[in-house]
Amino acid sequence: MEKSETRKFGSILGLVMSLTIGFCLYFILKAIEGANAFFNYINMIDDITHSVPKQIAWFFMNFTEAQFYASLFAGIGLILGGFVAWQLAKHNAKYKGFEICYGNASLFPWVFASQAISLFLAIFVFRYINLFSNSSVTWIATFISVVGAPPAVMLLYGPSVSALLTSSVLGGLLCPPVATWISAYIVSPWKLPGVVANVSTMAITGLIICMVCKALPWVQAKPTRSYHKEIDTKENVYTAKWFLRRVLAEFSEAPFYGNEVASVFLLIGLIVGEIICGKHGAYGSGQIPAIVLSQFIGAAVGIFLYSSKFEDGGWYATYVPVVSVGPACVLMFGANISVAVFSGALGGVLGGPVAEYFAGKLPDGVHVTVANVTSMAICTTVVATIMKVLPF
Repeated sequence: MEKSETRKFGSILGLVMSLTIGFCLYFILKAIEGANAFFNYINMIDDITHSVPKQIAWFFMNFTEAQFYASLFAGIGLILGGFVAWQLAKHNAKYKGFEICYGNASLFPWVFASQAISLFLAIFVFRYINLFSNSSVTWIATFISVVGAPPAVMLLYGPSVSALLTSSVLGGLLCPPVATWISAYIVSPWKLPGVVANVSTMAITGLIICMVCKALPWVQAKPTRSYHKEIDTKENVYTAKWFLRRVLAEFSEAPFYGNEVASVFLLIGLIVGEIICGKHGAYGSGQIPAIVLSQFIGAAVGIFLYSSKFEDGGWYATYVPVVSVGPACVLMFGANISVAVFSGALGGVLGGPVAEYFAGKLPDGVHVTVANVTSMAICTTVVATIMKVLPF
């Protein structure tokens, strides 16, 4: 205990290894880009309002929108990885990793159900997909409920059918139009990174939906049952092994999985997608390699600085730059190493502490994810503003 109290930073070896993996993936992804026209992003959204197969593809792509991949293959990989991680946790397997859904593995089916239902409603029932009928529209924020209020509500209320249905309907109904309005009337006029509209929507709708669920008499919390008896889950957070596992887990934090197994499946799916078509992911921008590099740097820097926050089973929002600052700045300033390194590193420094500050200001009944996405909006705006005055 004395050692952990005096040690401030994470494993230097873990930091070096994580950065090495990030750079290796950057060069590998640049080298393997395929050119299959069928999976080109522009082709995927062309006439999507009249194509059910394309709408189904959009459904799966939305599962990796938060990571800026928007990849059919990565989305399928994440879902498969989530189910594998759930089963490993259910059977208390040796390689289950960080237990999915923050130690609440029994809630994974409910979390996934809230994501699938709310997304299905947004695309196929409320038909926000019809916004693509305007030829100038090349993207719609239907994904927000996947990483927003519905799964957060399930973690708050447990295996509650009333909470599942209420949050899923509200999430599917509110998130896309709110994001569209913020993008059109705030983000675009002020020339802010597009992600600011998305994470601001997550914060606003998350706060609204959590408070509505708290006020509705039929939304009742249910106790969550663990698959296994509680055991001491404390780990040495200063080892290179833990460091690498934590970096990987950050890639599946946004959808509330937080598990390195799910993240590996996600990254495998992303690589497969890049082999098939380099203009599929990241909205056909070809910027996946730099995005991934910025994410590894953001996660590694944050975990190195704030490893002590994870001691004794703790948690810290070191994933914030992975799904906001780094990727957003790459899309805004260019897919090169200098942009990825600078934005990722600065995001890693700022993301966790800003989220921690706002977490302490939340009212009762509101999930901490509202603080995290608020941090994403603020940190992305700050870093992008800094980069505008620098030679990027």
